[in-house]
Amino acid sequence: MLNFPREDQARKGESFMSIAVSVVVPAYNASRTIEGCVQSLLRLSAQSPPHEIIVVDNGSDDSTAEIVRNYPRITLMEERAVRGPSAARNAGARAATGDILAFTDADCVVTPDWLVLGVVPLADLGVCGVAGLIKGVEPKNEIQEWMNSRNILDARAALANAFRPYVQTANAFFRRTDFWKVNGFDVSLLCGEDCDLSWRIIEATGGRLALVTDALVYHDHRSSVRGLFRQSSKNARAAAYLAEKWGGVLPAKHWKTSVWEVLDLTRCGAHYAGVSITVKPRSERINAKLDFLHRLGRKHGMIASAWRTGQYSRW
Repeated sequence: MLNFPREDQARKGESFMSIAVSVVVPAYNASRTIEGCVQSLLRLSAQSPPHEIIVVDNGSDDSTAEIVRNYPRITLMEERAVRGPSAARNAGARAATGDILAFTDADCVVTPDWLVLGVVPLADLGVCGVAGLIKGVEPKNEIQEWMNSRNILDARAALANAFRPYVQTANAFFRRTDFWKVNGFDVSLLCGEDCDLSWRIIEATGGRLALVTDALVYHDHRSSVRGLFRQSSKNARAAAYLAEKWGGVLPAKHWKTSVWEVLDLTRCGAHYAGVSITVKPRSERINAKLDFLHRLGRKHGMIASAWRTGQYSRW
């Protein structure tokens, strides 16, 4: 059994000398953000438990690997055989030596006490996974400002999921033994892999998930209209893929929900059209446009994944 100090001891800065943590970061064409991520990991508090940092390059064709090589304390690996963040995370986890696996992403920066606080709930053997909050970086433009205001990647919402709670992999902690008890991430899932992993670990261990609001990372949200649309679509695709894998377990989507979503999209589109042809403040016009594109992207993702999996009721 791992011997953890109490949470109040962690906040007083006492070191976790009895455990080790492996931080795993998947990276694909992340040259724009990986240096900020790596530098934040190298600035972790001196009170952090002993840890290694593993960056897994998933076949990038930009300068991601070259940037990471500039930091000798970082272990750089490659996973080219299978594309996707799940395969990259699994590769990092296979090389990991720590008792705990801590996951973040190449477009995130962590706060200094991230590790100090994030591992604390795992002192309770009834806890099988930990989520920290994910906030947006200082916005670079109006799109990121909108995403920050909508609290995209809300850990609290993920933990309040109507079916089962889950932990988002931009800020997640699991015991390595529990992770491999369920064979890690399912690389066949195109999205929703964080939900699937969390649910399988909950089933295998009978444990529960915990939230540590001060174990904070900042995510560099999409900064273009195309990026926002694609992210919204990708996030919405998970429902059909998970329904296919968890058939008969996930609650069916009621037809009234689909009707409401279509009506809401229509209402949002009408509002966007209305403010676009009237003299409204620029901020209101931008918000109306991005609200519409976000909903449109989500509906696009629902339809695309429902068609691909044959889960037509999921659209």
